[in-house]
Amino acid sequence: MTELRPGEVLAGYVIARRIGAGGSGVVYAARHPRLPRLTALKILKRDEVAEDDEVWQRFEREADIAAHFDHPNIVQIYDRGVTEDRFWISMQYVDGSDAAELHRVSPDRALTIGGDIGAALDYAHGKGVLHRDVKPSNILIADPDSGRPERALLTDFGIARLRDETTKLTQTGNISATFAFASPEQVSGKPVGPRSDQYSLACTLFVLLTDHRPFSADNPLAWVHAHTRERPRRVSELNPALPAALDEVFDRALAKDPEDRFDNCADFAYAAAEAYYSDPALAVTARARMLPHPPARSVRRRKRKPLSRTLTQRRILIPIAVAAVAAGGVGFALDRGDSAPAHTAAGLVPDRFVGTWLATEGQTNYRLTVQQAKIGDPVLSNRVDGVLPNGSPFHCEFSAPLDQVPGDGDRLIIGTSEIVVREPSNACRANGPTTLTLLPDGRVSRKTDVSGLITYTSTDALIASWGRDDAAIARAFPSLIGQLSAAGTAVGWQGGSCRATDPGPGEAGQGAHRVRCNADDATGQPRFDLLDFDTRPGRSVAALLFGGDARVTPVTHPDVAGELTVTTAAAVDPARTQDTEAHRALAAVSFPDGDPRSRFVMVLRWPGHTVNNLLTDWLERAPLK
Repeated sequence: MTELRPGEVLAGYVIARRIGAGGSGVVYAARHPRLPRLTALKILKRDEVAEDDEVWQRFEREADIAAHFDHPNIVQIYDRGVTEDRFWISMQYVDGSDAAELHRVSPDRALTIGGDIGAALDYAHGKGVLHRDVKPSNILIADPDSGRPERALLTDFGIARLRDETTKLTQTGNISATFAFASPEQVSGKPVGPRSDQYSLACTLFVLLTDHRPFSADNPLAWVHAHTRERPRRVSELNPALPAALDEVFDRALAKDPEDRFDNCADFAYAAAEAYYSDPALAVTARARMLPHPPARSVRRRKRKPLSRTLTQRRILIPIAVAAVAAGGVGFALDRGDSAPAHTAAGLVPDRFVGTWLATEGQTNYRLTVQQAKIGDPVLSNRVDGVLPNGSPFHCEFSAPLDQVPGDGDRLIIGTSEIVVREPSNACRANGPTTLTLLPDGRVSRKTDVSGLITYTSTDALIASWGRDDAAIARAFPSLIGQLSAAGTAVGWQGGSCRATDPGPGEAGQGAHRVRCNADDATGQPRFDLLDFDTRPGRSVAALLFGGDARVTPVTHPDVAGELTVTTAAAVDPARTQDTEAHRALAAVSFPDGDPRSRFVMVLRWPGHTVNNLLTDWLERAPLK
């Protein structure tokens, strides 16, 4: 297969770079043809598999199966097609590495990854799908982003099958899964079920915790013998920092008979975390997210084999760990059912909650506004902007009432949301009752049945992060530029990378303060500068930036009362001139008289696009408040 080079175009996607290759194709980072984002483009050349229908069918099946999934720990599938005799799948781009590249992983991090993937597998199993190839290289690790912690995502459903398919899933001599992580039933040609994926997850977590595999072999026959006959190695012997209680957990998850394993992957992940933190010396290090509520016990009884060692299910860890964490000065709120009665007077909502809170999750942006309210009154409004699996943008606005204010003052119980605006009409789903929790670091979190757990930063904290010189820009455009990190960069609107860099000698706008976003981006995102002149500029934007030879166009925006003014160079045709390094098609946006933002000028460009593309596809959706 002739590989694609950066800059080549397939199905409208512009190749940015090669990410890697696997058994079912080559994966590239590519620019979306219509939206300012990267996607992962997996490509298989059809003529190279014309004589191998199974490879072709597996590749096609990956898109069909995974396209139905909507889970934060499963890589999303956006689109698929055949172009220039190449079959391609467009999927979520994950900025990070895969778990096969991880070594000497801390137990806390490994257990978190195991919990993420366990949740993803149980979700897939609930949809009737088995993954059948769980291994470190099929787990992507998304880097922390905008207050969101590191996240593990399961990918490559290329050999996945529906559980009710009558076709035999594995044939002796034709093992699809990687031998080191395959279950006994896979390597021996027996029927497989959800506990087969659990076995592979246990092999994967074993590697992350010890840097060793649970079995040792160097050829296919040896792997078959190891998985079907040998007892797994002991994690506590390979890594003396791990408690012996973990050995029993892995003995059960790696049992030869699937009936002797845990009921599901979440049970296994929970038992592993519980066993690790059951050591009193380790309990104080447990993070809240590593101590989930115990999974519901199964009432089904099954016969135990002598080979399998039954794990005693301890249920005393969580209160012990919570007490230890609190004693160490780190606290977290639990959503208990025995909350103190709500207040009944006016001013129910603690002042610490009132205000605007922001979060960015990949390509989705959230703006949460909490106001003072009484029980039953609207207390929360939420604006969500993002991208649908088919690549088109969506915009949703919600309102929700105050249901209860527990006596601890660190939580608000929010009632069922109501959809206020939805574009398109099928893009938004209202949440049921949720809990808004004030975290020890001053942020708030809200776990919803639609978007999962979202952690928000207050606009006050975001503004303060930029320092005195750039505070005015941060206050005017918090959603656009995001919170500044210690490294001097921020993640803003649609994942944009922003930093403070005031204009220098010879640059237009000298003397103003400036925040520059996506200036070094090579993936084709819109680039924009926010210039602060302290007061409305004394000279026109045409004179400041274009030497007086300019075209002026009025445009409207939902966040602006009145009209914005868009100024471009007279030589730029807004409908035809594409922005390039050789011929930059700049658009300068200024605010109307009387608007507090009239002191700012936005300078926009979008490589490979026209000014009209920029105005209709990006600016009209970007928040200007």
